[in-house]
Amino acid sequence: MKITYHNAGNAPETKTFKDVAEFLMLQNREIPAIQDHYEVDALYIGDAQVDFTGTIGDLFDKYNK
Repeated sequence: MKITYHNAGNAPETKTFKDVAEFLMLQNREIPAIQDHYEVDALYIGDAQVDFTGTIGDLFDKYNK
């Protein structure tokens, strides 16, 4: 899983996770891997780009079901 987003300084950043489960685990910590309010620019799961619009928090909610 690879997520590209804009950080607080409006600079693009990319974080890579082993899979969706790792993303969920790291977001669930007291200090999340990525701030929930950052807007997602691009999302890849494996080699496939996933059509997603929203924030990191929205992304967490989408997969945390």
